[in-house]
Amino acid sequence: MKITQLLLAMGCLLALSACPAEETAQESTSTEQSSTEQTPPSGVAEHTESTDGAHSEAAALPAGNAEAGPQVFIARGCTACHAIQSLPEAKGTIGPALDGIGERAATRVEGLDAMAYLKQSIEEPEAYLVEGYTNMMVKGLNAQMSPQEYADLLAYLMSLKS
Repeated sequence: MKITQLLLAMGCLLALSACPAEETAQESTSTEQSSTEQTPPSGVAEHTESTDGAHSEAAALPAGNAEAGPQVFIARGCTACHAIQSLPEAKGTIGPALDGIGERAATRVEGLDAMAYLKQSIEEPEAYLVEGYTNMMVKGLNAQMSPQEYADLLAYLMSLKS
């Protein structure tokens, strides 16, 4: 079982390492947009700007489309590590299953509502680890997405109820 998890982790890391090259073209296109639309906000209020380029809480995300979220989840390689019963492609076991995360997220960290927890989990995955799992996720994964993709992914995760 440990070998399988290690192989899945390696596959996940390889898949994620390919993502920045795809984003370079999207980022150059997005430079024509306003700075509010270029990058998603940091999920932790005390961070105004991080060294990896994530911008302040003041930068607002566009409205998310939960129906577009599964495509982002698949395209960003999240399915390699996370399972979601309603999404056949999501069979990962390295990270926690995400069924019901839209409700459960609000109970994970005292002082964070569900949306703040999800943002923190994506932007700073080491901040809180679900018992039984190690941090295998790339920090600042949101920086590899357009603001619309990030908003769609968050809306999708929020829609996952028990």
